[in-house]
Amino acid sequence: MKFGIIICSSCKRVKGVLLTNKTSKCFSCKKVIKLEKAIIVYKTNSRQELQNAIGKINAERNGKTNSWNSLFSKKQ
Repeated sequence: MKFGIIICSSCKRVKGVLLTNKTSKCFSCKKVIKLEKAIIVYKTNSRQELQNAIGKINAERNGKTNSWNSLFSKKQ
């Protein structure tokens, strides 16, 4: 899998990452996240699927839909 979704351990923001990188910086709190230690909540090879998944997770976290469970019943 080329892309993944992580949640920042400091500010809890959802972030898409390129899994071939070793680190990623949170755009919100500026924390540097080591991807080898991060929990990857979703993986995909498609940039479009990554964007859709981030949107679904953010909608669920904002109480606008119940898509979190349906998102993870698919492939990982």
